[in-house]
Amino acid sequence: FGGLSGDTHDVVSLCQAASYSLVLVESVGLGQSEVEIAESVDMLILIVPPGGGDELQGVKKGIMEVADMLIVNKADGNLLPAARSTAADYRGAMQFIRPRVEGWKTPVLLTSAHTGEGVDKVWSKILEFQSLLINSGGLEKKRKSQSRYWMWKHLKNLIIQRTNEDPQLREFANEMENALDHGRITPRVAAAQLLDSLIHKDDDRD
Repeated sequence: FGGLSGDTHDVVSLCQAASYSLVLVESVGLGQSEVEIAESVDMLILIVPPGGGDELQGVKKGIMEVADMLIVNKADGNLLPAARSTAADYRGAMQFIRPRVEGWKTPVLLTSAHTGEGVDKVWSKILEFQSLLINSGGLEKKRKSQSRYWMWKHLKNLIIQRTNEDPQLREFANEMENALDHGRITPRVAAAQLLDSLIHKDDDRD
């Protein structure tokens, strides 16, 4: 995906309910949406190409902090030395990042999609991570936490959607935005008044 859809977690849950034992969620790019993928999957794998120090600097700390495995791809041919150097740089950087799962040290692996080299090691580490989560009770805990995260995320989105779709609420929101522009109100107070307006509107419907 080019980012993370709000329905991604629902799709993953649907696949699990349909007895799919393996579900892959792919995202392109780095940013907040990619960090949110950690709230939709059991294991987050960060794949990077060979590169120098600039490549390492370009990867946001946030995505590295939630990665459970890091793969340097294209480790073949003329790019093999660069891939090895990149992997060494990431291993050094990962030493300063605390793993999210107790008892797990985030591995940095070399692979080649062209030759298939290293793919077996990646799969072995995936199974090892899965076993650790299941045996420690971490998998059940993680999925409960993810469900709660998405409940609150959807609630926030629904409030915004309701506000934008209702003409009276949208007009009141415009008034709040105008008051913010002129410094007559703070964002916290404006948000509280919008929420009160939404709640009172629902009461009136009842």
